[in-house]
Amino acid sequence: MLPEYLKGRLSLDEWRLIIAMHMVRFKAYNSGRMSKLLGLMTLTVLGAFFPILILLPQVIGRAWGSVLIFPAWSPTILLSFLWLRRSMRKWEFELDAQVAAKFGTENVLQVLQRMQTLDPRARPTSRLARFVAFWNPSIAQRTHELRNPSSAHLPRPSRIPKIGLRGRAIIVLVGFGIFWGSGIIAGNLYARGQTTVACVTSGCAALVIISAV
Repeated sequence: MLPEYLKGRLSLDEWRLIIAMHMVRFKAYNSGRMSKLLGLMTLTVLGAFFPILILLPQVIGRAWGSVLIFPAWSPTILLSFLWLRRSMRKWEFELDAQVAAKFGTENVLQVLQRMQTLDPRARPTSRLARFVAFWNPSIAQRTHELRNPSSAHLPRPSRIPKIGLRGRAIIVLVGFGIFWGSGIIAGNLYARGQTTVACVTSGCAALVIISAV
């Protein structure tokens, strides 16, 4: 798991710092924060898709509405990916600051500069390397954030309390209750003399989906 291009070119203290950086990242990636970010992005994208899918044909018309669904949905996907990229880059800076707080900022800067000098991927040339570099901050950006501590903060403790299995079950049941209750209320509003309580119009279905989201 150690970088091949650094083997035999660093001192033991520099290797200790690199191993510390990797261990901090392994611990952070296993903490569940990555899953929360991806889950929030997925909920945002899906939450924007269903109202667009139902309401756009009603506003514009079925012919043009069906064609413009995905063009209208694409800005949400783009903004979600940009938000994920910004969050991931900010997270990388926080992890560097965490290591620097324990081992010293100057030592971490020295190791990063050595890595930038020896890393053949420091200047990406292929399209795939440029795409990866777009998502991850470069070593130059990481060193800049460490030299400017005002823009790099340690991760703050979460204000949201941890929820156990019982709390999650209650939240799921309450969510199903809201979904079911909104369907009954919307069905009664749009029933118009029907004997069964069900959504038969797009406005009723949009009301149920928006309330569920």
